[in-house]
Amino acid sequence: MKYAVVTGSTKGIGKAIAEKLIDEGWFVFVNYAHDIVSAEKFEKEHSVNPGEKQFELIQEDLSNYAAVQHLIEQILKRTDRIDCLVLNAAETDRTPFGEIQAECWEHVLQTNLNAPFFLVQGLRDHIRENGGRIIFIGSICGIYPHAISPAYGVSKAAVHQLAKELVKFFAPKGITVNAVIPSFVDTPWQKSKTENHRKRIEDKLALHRFAQPEEVAQLCWEVINNSYINGANLRIDGGYSYR
Repeated sequence: MKYAVVTGSTKGIGKAIAEKLIDEGWFVFVNYAHDIVSAEKFEKEHSVNPGEKQFELIQEDLSNYAAVQHLIEQILKRTDRIDCLVLNAAETDRTPFGEIQAECWEHVLQTNLNAPFFLVQGLRDHIRENGGRIIFIGSICGIYPHAISPAYGVSKAAVHQLAKELVKFFAPKGITVNAVIPSFVDTPWQKSKTENHRKRIEDKLALHRFAQPEEVAQLCWEVINNSYINGANLRIDGGYSYR
């Protein structure tokens, strides 16, 4: 049995990644923060036979450092070896520049940057040598400035660099570290936008559409199965900015 941890994985991109791994026979630690409804739906959809469950739901709000440590403890109660760690959980803050409060800025950076770093550091000795994978989920907003949330863009730009920084620490163990960088994906987060807002985004995409979560999950699966992709920032953005 192979074990994976996917943060923020009861909906959107994280859910698609978790489902892909479950379909491929992996056991997945499915983390979420607050959305009980989505967690219950995930449980119902994937608990065909309780005796053969291939996942464990763990509720931890990663904007809290203590919760990061508790998540690590929960994982290590079941296994001392992780084959793949996918850092997907993210938050944003749409407060206009000039009105952003320190606690809002810190909340976004803690969830998007600090939590992934300390999860990797805390699990470093349990990631499988000679084949383990670490994948950060970045964002096109960490490449192109995006006025809606400076904290989100800055945190994701830092995540892209973090993937590169960690390569030298894990290379001696044969563990690869990469960032997968989507543009706009048709998740509940994006579906909440108005039709006009979505149209403006689509007009910037060469493919004229949002990505599907499963397309991002497929790229993650390809990264997991390719031992020579390392230290890469892999964009899956539909040709964003090419129009």
